[in-house]
Amino acid sequence: MSTPRPAPAPTAFALATPHALATAAGEETVRDGGNAVDAALAAAVALTVVYPHQCAVGGDLIALVSRPGGPAVAVNGSGAAPLAADPDTFGRLGRMPVTGPLSVTVPGVVAGWATLSRTAGRLPFARLFTRAVDYARDGVPTAPGVAAALAAEQGLLAADEGMREVFFAAGRPLTAGQPLVQPALARTLAALAEDGPDALYQGGIGASLVARLRSLGSPMTRDDLARHRTETTAPLTGTFRGEQYLTAPPNSQGLHLLQILAALERLDPALDLLGADAAVLARVFRLAADDRDAFLADPRHTHVPVEELLGAARIARIAEAAADPAADPNVRLTPQTPAAAAQAARPSGDTVAVVAMDADGTAVSLIQSLFHSFGSGILDPATGVLLHNRGSYFSLLPGAPNRLRGGSRPAHTLMPVLTRRDGTVTGAHGTMGGKAQPQIHAHLAMRLHAGDSPAEALRRPRWVVGGMGVDAPADAAFAEPGVPAAATTALRSAGLRLRVGDASDEEVGHGQLVRAHPDGTLHAAADPRSDGTAVSHP
Repeated sequence: MSTPRPAPAPTAFALATPHALATAAGEETVRDGGNAVDAALAAAVALTVVYPHQCAVGGDLIALVSRPGGPAVAVNGSGAAPLAADPDTFGRLGRMPVTGPLSVTVPGVVAGWATLSRTAGRLPFARLFTRAVDYARDGVPTAPGVAAALAAEQGLLAADEGMREVFFAAGRPLTAGQPLVQPALARTLAALAEDGPDALYQGGIGASLVARLRSLGSPMTRDDLARHRTETTAPLTGTFRGEQYLTAPPNSQGLHLLQILAALERLDPALDLLGADAAVLARVFRLAADDRDAFLADPRHTHVPVEELLGAARIARIAEAAADPAADPNVRLTPQTPAAAAQAARPSGDTVAVVAMDADGTAVSLIQSLFHSFGSGILDPATGVLLHNRGSYFSLLPGAPNRLRGGSRPAHTLMPVLTRRDGTVTGAHGTMGGKAQPQIHAHLAMRLHAGDSPAEALRRPRWVVGGMGVDAPADAAFAEPGVPAAATTALRSAGLRLRVGDASDEEVGHGQLVRAHPDGTLHAAADPRSDGTAVSHP
């Protein structure tokens, strides 16, 4: 089985991922002459093997990349619903399926990898797959996080023959340390290395996935795969404490982080996340989440009022409503629709973040995902590809901006983040956490600008409002046990139904950070809630 190997230090470079073997794969590309983008991509491909509950070849990707002398670029590798998807047909089920074939949209991650490689990588695309193929063919120890997810989802997984073949031994889910061997996935990754994304979107891999899905009742066709294109756009930007924050535009939820940061700029800069001010911050988070739930959709099919949502008038209303101690704790600025009633979800948000920077100023924040733990619960035995359930985020309500439409992308939780000061990249940030990602990023931003190191910012106890899943109640909140009583009391006073965990928990997400120090050195950290590692060679 593959285990991490020590490596000689390359030139100035930093990388953080949620799994040590992925970090090792990325670091190896730098030794071979690659840059930060190559390292992030090699790590991302490896994660589809070693962290399969959170990402896969059958998932999506959204990333931000910045290179010296050029503009930052948002890379949207999210896929659309099949053209034949009919909301009225789905509606007869009563609600949008969370798992199974009808929850699967076109997987965009492979095309996204190729776009990033062409845009900013140095190494040949095939080189990025080397270590991942080894990991899949030879096997890796099942990570603790994977084992925990297997135990939690064993009922779902046991119902699928592909899942049983890969993730069960002697009729039981793999446990931590047991070999996770994926020969079919190794062959698929080798084919992608040799033939590029056409092997999936035009070739035999895609044909196998479509055949599997259609046998289970999906309307997906090979034409749906062939029509897929990665979108590259300018990022959205905002300013917090003198630093520019960049994130992906809709269908990504990144704009709602910018709403939160802009509202915080209007409030007391000394607000304490872990004190009585938690009530104010929770109201900011909740009001931004309301706007997401009301407006976020695919802008190719629906108008998303980005300028209005980030405009001074809207931000002022959020800040004023959040700061008013006499305000109704259930105050809303946006008329709420019963969108959650059309959907149902397991309480998870399974995503990986890979962040990297290097000596020449190249920086990348790459987020890829299955959406929920093990996605749709479908693994194609012939290819070893596990398929996401991103379609479960669609609404079935007539008139809803995020209503299911054939060829439309769902509203998306993935939201990469880069930071800049005076035109120079200062950070690459990423988190998992489903719908809670804007809040988690806000926690990290406040910590970093209060003087925390990346490791300190990630280690601090956190709380989130509304949870990760598609239909997590808006008035629910979760706090880790290290959150002080002053904060938990304040959260309850804000009208939230608070649950306090027993230990540090992925329910508050896990993040990865790379920050550039003013002296030019690079500092990376991986969240202790993950199985990750970070490397920094300043």
